[in-house]
Amino acid sequence: MTEIVKGGNLPVPGQVWRIAVVRRDADDGVPEVDASALLLDASGRVRGDGDLVFYNQPVHASGAVRLLDRVRDGERRVADWLEIDTERVEPAVRRIVITASSEHGTFGQVPGLHIRTVSAATGEQLALYEVDDASTETAFLLGEFYLRDGAWKFRALGQGYDSGLVGLAEDFGIVGRDPEPAPDDAPVHDEGPAPGHGPVYEGPAPVDGPVVAGASPEAIPEELLAKVREAEAEAALVRTSPPRVPAQHSPWGAGPRSDAELFGGEFPEFVRSGEGKADITVDVPIPAGYVVVESTRRGDGYFAVHSIDEKDQSDALLANTVMKDQGARRVLRYDGKAPLRLRVSAHGESWTVAVRPVSTVEVLDGTAEGRGSDVLLYTGPAGQLTSRLRTRLGFEWFNVHGYEPDGSDHLLANEASRFPRETRPLPEGPLLVQLVSADGDWSLKVRTPKENRFWRRASR
Repeated sequence: MTEIVKGGNLPVPGQVWRIAVVRRDADDGVPEVDASALLLDASGRVRGDGDLVFYNQPVHASGAVRLLDRVRDGERRVADWLEIDTERVEPAVRRIVITASSEHGTFGQVPGLHIRTVSAATGEQLALYEVDDASTETAFLLGEFYLRDGAWKFRALGQGYDSGLVGLAEDFGIVGRDPEPAPDDAPVHDEGPAPGHGPVYEGPAPVDGPVVAGASPEAIPEELLAKVREAEAEAALVRTSPPRVPAQHSPWGAGPRSDAELFGGEFPEFVRSGEGKADITVDVPIPAGYVVVESTRRGDGYFAVHSIDEKDQSDALLANTVMKDQGARRVLRYDGKAPLRLRVSAHGESWTVAVRPVSTVEVLDGTAEGRGSDVLLYTGPAGQLTSRLRTRLGFEWFNVHGYEPDGSDHLLANEASRFPRETRPLPEGPLLVQLVSADGDWSLKVRTPKENRFWRRASR
């Protein structure tokens, strides 16, 4: 028996191999788990949807990879078996990744998760890799067969995802859309995959047990913890103004209960420019609700914008940066009573501050990219939001919130790491998605529930 750790690898002789994805059988508190495989080219992407072998597509067109039967034993263990014939793998395929996913729970709820590779001819075990660090992940890259210098090798991966099989597969290039039917096409009825005949599990008893995208508090540098605690957005808030959607052409539509009216009414745009420190009174009539405060500046040095309360004290933080020629875009919930006042702190640089209605916010429609603190509108159904940040700094805090019209706050991302990436539930819109701390280039991707036959699970 050869046990390997995460990142360990072994040579794989050219033959047929069977891989068991083993775990505790599903019951109260233990979710169902599915095994699958991705065939990837030299770029690390699939060539098409046919390169995913899973419950609705159990055999690859080449015959090189098959999803066999699900086998249970008397010790409440269950194994999904896959078969890989390395001699039949097409030349363009350089990696075959074995994955596990759960639709109704996390892998922290799944004891005994491990992957076992054996020879289909002799039953001899090549490798056993046990996952002992699972927590909130809903999908895992467990291991992979890969080509190196013309020879196949097996490597233990242990990389976790919070986006389930659909999100994991889409990250590798799976589209998963059904072809559009012709107008006269009759409805197509699903048929389940043909059952296979996998070998019975005969391995050692599993041990109870992602690479988690975030980091534990102990692993976060103390200066970053202080940064997070002391200011809501201490990171440099950047990005200059993108093209704006004029209020009279709002993409949200019109009507007595339009999204614009839910978040805040229309008002004349207020713009003020200056240099250095200044207190500003917004002298246009603003109804109660959310407003957008956008700031830009020229030069470098410290630059910040706060709202000022009735006691002349700084209130909400609306910009905070030391980066050159940068600013921020933030939303502020205004009570509509006293005039809105803003305080600009700068060191001699020229700046511009604008207050605009929320109807000027750009729409988050599937995907979005940007740089620094920004706000977008989401109006779609409930789904999953994957947020990523690329920064030049060694360790950065990435924080995203979602605000409902009544002020309800949803935490959509909150991670401190070298490469922040997080997937969290996204409530049904309308929702203002605020990137609070985003010191670098960010991307957002919305995944809504799949309604096509490709992802719809066939009955077993």
